[in-house]
Amino acid sequence: MVKREVKIPQPGAIKKIGILWQPSEAEAYSYLQNHFMQQQVILRNMCVDIKNDKKVKTINVITSKDLNWMGLPKEGSCETFINAEFDLFLNIALDQNLPLNYITALSRAKFKIGWSPEDHNFFDLNIKIGSKQDALYLAKQQIFYLSQLNKKTSI
Repeated sequence: MVKREVKIPQPGAIKKIGILWQPSEAEAYSYLQNHFMQQQVILRNMCVDIKNDKKVKTINVITSKDLNWMGLPKEGSCETFINAEFDLFLNIALDQNLPLNYITALSRAKFKIGWSPEDHNFFDLNIKIGSKQDALYLAKQQIFYLSQLNKKTSI
């Protein structure tokens, strides 16, 4: 069981971000990368390419070779990413699979945002995207709702 304290990040206080994605979401990943690089945060990523159908230009890739017989990531393949104490964890994967759920569930991030069609999922904030199955749309919604969580309301 992962012990972590859920904490809604304040925009100016976000120092370390983890992004989980798949090769088909490269445009959305680039969008998030550009958005957060302007804020000078530490950004780490993990790409899950279990179909091995696209060449991804990143070091942190999990392929089918990195999975054990149960379909879970082998020891050493993603522990550093999972154990990193990110202020914010963004999962922009649209296709749900066991390795993505495993990494999301075990992440020690303080706040996790993503999309899942399941009511019971591993996100602190699950963004419903309905029929708009587009990773770039999801990434933009994650940024939008993150900013909404931190708005100060006046009475």
